[in-house]
Amino acid sequence: MFIRNHSCRINMSLLERLGEYLIWADAAIWEIVKDLSDEEFDRSFGEYGGSTRKRYTHLAEDTWEWYHDWIGKAPEQEPDFQNMTREQLFDCLSDYSHRFIEMIEHRAVGEIELKTAGKAIPLSFDEILFHIVNHATYHRGQIVMGLRMLDKEVRMTDYVPYRIDTAE
Repeated sequence: MFIRNHSCRINMSLLERLGEYLIWADAAIWEIVKDLSDEEFDRSFGEYGGSTRKRYTHLAEDTWEWYHDWIGKAPEQEPDFQNMTREQLFDCLSDYSHRFIEMIEHRAVGEIELKTAGKAIPLSFDEILFHIVNHATYHRGQIVMGLRMLDKEVRMTDYVPYRIDTAE
C-alpha cells in the first residue's frame, strides 16, 4: 500500500540544482543546434521523431503554457511558436525555464489543480519543476538522436556529467 505524504517536499538545494542542470543541458545542446543549417534544423527524423525544429517548438510552447498555468495569469496573446526562428524558440524556452527557477525560492503559489479526464489532480511546485526537467530531458534526447543522425558530435547531458562539469 502506498501512503502519500503531502507534507514531504524535495529539499531546496536539490530543486535549485535541478534547475541549474536544466539550463546547463539545454545550453550544451544549443551550442550544436545554433550552428545547424536550416535544412538540418528542419529535417524530419521520421514520423514520430519529427525535426529538431518541432522538438524546440514543442518545448518552448509547453514551458510557456506551464508557466502561465502556474502563475494563473493568461497573457493577452500566445506567441506564434510555429513561426519563430530557432533563436526565438531557444530564447523563449530559456526565458521561461529561468522564470521557473526563480520561483524555487519565491513562490506565489504552492500548488495548482490540474483538471483532466474528469479528475482534479493537485500538483505541487516541486512536481511541476520535476515535470519540466523530465520533459525537457525526454525531448532533448530526441534532439540528440537527430543530431547524431546528422553525424554531429554531442556531449553527454545526463545529470552526472553535469555534476562533473560543474564541480568546484
